Amino acid sequence: MFGPKIYQQQLDELEIDGMEIDVSNIQKAMETMNELEELESVLKKIRHNIRTDIRSIRKEYIGIINEFNLSPEESRELSARKVQKRIKKKKEIIKKRNTKIKSYELIENMVDNYLTQISDAQIYIKNSIERRVG
Repeated sequence: MFGPKIYQQQLDELEIDGMEIDVSNIQKAMETMNELEELESVLKKIRHNIRTDIRSIRKEYIGIINEFNLSPEESRELSARKVQKRIKKKKEIIKKRNTKIKSYELIENMVDNYLTQISDAQIYIKNSIERRVG
């Protein structure tokens, strides 16, 4: 499991933001198209890994949260104060889990945005090539 910072580094290394779409001739358009297909493949792998990490986090926290669940018999035996403490602790753990997942979701949204941009660029390049070929 990688952290969100590692995924952010991977995205930065791809240099998608500074990429230029060159359709000045058919050869350059095709080269750009190939680059976009490679980027798309890498981004889909990153997105898959992010989703796997999110599932792992949820799975990890399910076990932790379940430790704080009480059976009806247990809750009758404990004082109201102790039950409230357990509930409060459970809420803190859920909040921590959600915060952890949120950082992964932000990176996943970036990946999705990049994939959308790549798809739009591919359509533009295909149309450009079709106009030139006729």
